[in-house]
Amino acid sequence: MPTRCSCRWRWPSSVSGSRSLKRPPPVGSSPSPPGSTRSSTRRSLSRRPGSAGAAPSPSASRSSCSPKGRPRRPHCHPEASASSSALSPAIHFNVDTAWSTLVKEVYPHMKSLSLPLALGLLALPFFYSPVASAQAIAGMGGVSGVVRDASGAVVPEAAVIVANESKGIRRELRTNAAGVFTAPALVPASGYKVTINKQGFQPYEVSGFEVAVGQVVDLPVTLNVASAATQVEVVDLAPIIEQTRTGNSAVVNSALIQNLPINGRRVDSFVLLAPGVVSDGTFGLVSFRGVAGGNSFLTDGNDTTNQYYNENAGRTRITTQISQDAVQEFEVLSSGYSAEYGRATGGVINTVTRSGSNEVHGTGYWFYRNQDFGARDRYASSVPKETRHQMGGSVGGPIAKDKLFYFFNAELVRRDFPLVASMNSSPLFNAAGAFVGACTATPAQCDAAVNFITKRHNTTIPRTADSDLGFGKIDWRPADRHSFSFSFNYLKWISPMGIQTGAALNNGAGIGGNGDSTVRTRYGRISYTSIPTSTIVNEVRYGWFKDRLFDDLNPEYLPAETGRLAITVQGVANLGVANYMPRLNPSENRHQFADNLTWTVGRHTLKMGGDFVNTQDYSNQLFNGRGSYNYANFTNFALDFSGNTSGAKRWQTFSQAFGNPIVDVTIRDYSAYIQDQFRATKNLTLNYGLRYEYSNYTQPTITNPDYPQTGRIPTTKTNFAPRFGFAYAFNDSKTVLRGGYGIFYGRYPGGVLNTFTQSNGVYTRNISLHGAVATDLAAGPVFPFVLPSLDRQPPAGTVDVTFAADDFRNPYTQQADFGIEREIVRDVSFTASYLWSRGVQLWTVRDLNIGVLGPDVTYRIFDDAGNQTGTYTTPGYLIANRVNPRWRRAQQVDNGGQSWYNGLVTQIKVRRKSHQVQFSYTWSHAIDYNQGGGSDNIFFSSVRSIFNGDFKADKSTSALDQRHRAAFSSIHQPTLSKSDGALAKFLINNWQLSQITTYGSAQYSTPTIFVSGTPYVGAPFTTSLNGFGGSSRVPFMAASSLPAQAIFRTDARLTKILPFSERMNLQVNFEVFNVFNNVSDTSVRNQAYQATAGAIRPTPRFGEGSASAGFPDGTNARRAQISARFVF
Repeated sequence: MPTRCSCRWRWPSSVSGSRSLKRPPPVGSSPSPPGSTRSSTRRSLSRRPGSAGAAPSPSASRSSCSPKGRPRRPHCHPEASASSSALSPAIHFNVDTAWSTLVKEVYPHMKSLSLPLALGLLALPFFYSPVASAQAIAGMGGVSGVVRDASGAVVPEAAVIVANESKGIRRELRTNAAGVFTAPALVPASGYKVTINKQGFQPYEVSGFEVAVGQVVDLPVTLNVASAATQVEVVDLAPIIEQTRTGNSAVVNSALIQNLPINGRRVDSFVLLAPGVVSDGTFGLVSFRGVAGGNSFLTDGNDTTNQYYNENAGRTRITTQISQDAVQEFEVLSSGYSAEYGRATGGVINTVTRSGSNEVHGTGYWFYRNQDFGARDRYASSVPKETRHQMGGSVGGPIAKDKLFYFFNAELVRRDFPLVASMNSSPLFNAAGAFVGACTATPAQCDAAVNFITKRHNTTIPRTADSDLGFGKIDWRPADRHSFSFSFNYLKWISPMGIQTGAALNNGAGIGGNGDSTVRTRYGRISYTSIPTSTIVNEVRYGWFKDRLFDDLNPEYLPAETGRLAITVQGVANLGVANYMPRLNPSENRHQFADNLTWTVGRHTLKMGGDFVNTQDYSNQLFNGRGSYNYANFTNFALDFSGNTSGAKRWQTFSQAFGNPIVDVTIRDYSAYIQDQFRATKNLTLNYGLRYEYSNYTQPTITNPDYPQTGRIPTTKTNFAPRFGFAYAFNDSKTVLRGGYGIFYGRYPGGVLNTFTQSNGVYTRNISLHGAVATDLAAGPVFPFVLPSLDRQPPAGTVDVTFAADDFRNPYTQQADFGIEREIVRDVSFTASYLWSRGVQLWTVRDLNIGVLGPDVTYRIFDDAGNQTGTYTTPGYLIANRVNPRWRRAQQVDNGGQSWYNGLVTQIKVRRKSHQVQFSYTWSHAIDYNQGGGSDNIFFSSVRSIFNGDFKADKSTSALDQRHRAAFSSIHQPTLSKSDGALAKFLINNWQLSQITTYGSAQYSTPTIFVSGTPYVGAPFTTSLNGFGGSSRVPFMAASSLPAQAIFRTDARLTKILPFSERMNLQVNFEVFNVFNNVSDTSVRNQAYQATAGAIRPTPRFGEGSASAGFPDGTNARRAQISARFVF
């Protein structure tokens, strides 16, 4: 009897609620046998006789019917069934919960928006449609494909099963009328299998492949017509090329995380393996495409960025904020990422945590090092004693098979790493640390002052760091179409005298810039994923984040003579103590609600969603609250330090802050996006979308009446960010051309909002007194005393005011890229890409109170021998020209900065069973208006240009520029003997060698000049030749013209695996970081000149190396460690 077919036109079931689709018939093919190898061979598995019916023609399988004269998409099913309820319970749950959350939590904070815009933001998550890099939900992966027959025609209504037996995942789908199937929101893991069945066609299966975070494995499937002896076509390895990916991204998978050498077990350090990424300084910060800061850090899709500093949770001083063993993999999005991601002008780093599976698995590990494994730092007199223990374990498995899973990890770090502290800063000290400064005070006074600054700074300081980590995760899948996930991460880090992490410091910061540091970080996540139909996936997510950082001076290292004073003499700082402590900065608390919907319609995969983030930054810090003295020369310091019976005041400047140290700022971020992945043709995929972001925040509670701007921090409502990308595959999909363009807005760091609140000249007042001004000198204290309180109006012209410009807005970047990827052989690919980035409306600072330029000032320039070689003339600013004499500076933060980046990237990937190889090379050039690094783009509390507001005059190669960078990583585990005997198992085989080799050309710093005393009569500021007090760059030398040294190093790990059984093994490791001890200078002495009394003279030791720092050891000298790891 022929099959009865009922055809009628209607909206897709995902809209109308009709659910007449039946589940596909069970797949009759046999699964791949356990232990099958990942080869590219195709093999045939016979089906049971009679399992296949008569084979209809392919064209018959694609027939359809529609109302007369109106071609429509048919819904044709054997034995047509009645419609079910309008929406499944899953849809009721998602919509009701999301709507309740939006109305109760979001709408009260949206009153500042216009009504249409507010309503639009509320409605977007429910009427939206976008895509990511092939539409993977943040923190997840996916599988998609187009099913065609041998003629190239699409095959609708094919039964598709996406499964992962270990994770208990099984998705049953059907291809739509365009032959498309999509399975988003898959847990990143290996061991996935896809089977496709369609009556009349030979079944298809691909097995044993991995789905990585942010990746959608795209399968171009061709079904052959079934023959009399029907067979299953099996492919054991997914394509190495992602045919539909349009952006530039890199995934560091579990194999790389667990097997590559890693110093300190901090997994985000692997981000430097990605192209277009360079180190930003030596403290663990990174820069994408020459952007200072501006990065976003996610964990399982949730925001875990410390927004106050715009850094990863806990910042980079800590060992790590999450255990390496709790991380499954992470994704590095460097450019062209989808509209789902935002609040980043730089890159996005998304860490994915581990989950339990249907089998119990676990690890126990111990990593150990001491000083015997290390080489001496170039600037240390010896290798101090050091011990470091990192120990922990993890376990994961099922509570209920296929339904409920657990994973737990705990880790302890106990590190004892004394700091070699010295002082050899010019011009007061020579390279050996001996005092060479001039002193014409009495011998007793000179001796007392010299003894004070030398006895404290040439010593080895005890320093420890203890870290406790814990992570737990529960995954619950009550049904194939519903899944929940709950996770929590905990960190406690305590480090006496650990603010400075360098192995050796020769600039006095080991004492004068150090203190006790504590970090407590906690964050949790709840997510619910529902699959109401085979074409719709919805994810609702909540995240909580807490990051508390507290630092204070160590009482043991407070000098009895000066207490908590900060002291600078003749440009040499760190002679007293740090003036930024104590500080609780910040205690950050965040709540995030997010919803993402993915919907496959024909050749379109739509993705839409949004989030609401409420971040509270509480800080308690009065910067410079204990006072700072600055002396023009050592003689004046010695005269004031001791024997000053007359109470004379010889300081050049004295400053001290008064006021309320507590600032409590709340930032509310809203976002909504829509994106579509359109498979325009068999070979062409288009990704296009739009993202909208809006922020509001706590406004200042106190206004400076002289500057009403201090009462308002503007925000913008026009942050629309379009994204577009394409991928064109040809040559049998072995070659892909891809490119894209997008706009990416940065977030508002809590630090800059803190500046606007606290630095308005009323909330707090930092009084700056100049010894050359009689009234200031009279009002100032006698060394070493400070002002007891601000019980009177401060002298005119001694307090700064900082505020936002009327048109202040967040900066953004425009990014574009174009590249080609080629599959050389099945498991080898080559990529070449061009990256372009333009930073627009970057934040800058100008002084509205400085006044117009005055007459020219001429300086005489001398060489080392004392001969005059020329002159330098510059217009100078005058204190008499100040617009408002009541104030010192009126600093306006505006958007006058720009940056440019051009880069050429090549990559090679080799993916084989016995080894993995990745190589990347980046040539790039970054240019900006003296934006500095990430740490220079947080507070914006001082001017940085040479002339007021002339930011273009500072255009030069960026401090973040690294012209050449190459990274080569590999993991090799060869089989040396085919024997399975004990000798082969425990001695000959099961050796693994992995390595990371890095080359980076020298990064540059800027030559500076130190002005001793007052540069000329009437100068408002004493730190620059023109009296502006901005950039200290030598005005007749180019910025970023002083190179450090190139970096070339190899980190290696040798592992012996002892397989006791199929389920248990012991791994013994020996790791060496910088195997060949290629030590490089990471900074040089950049003070080129000193100006005194109208004369400019060279500073000794200019260009000499000053540090060979490195992250996370504080040095780039060789270090090594041993470890043991038990796996079951």
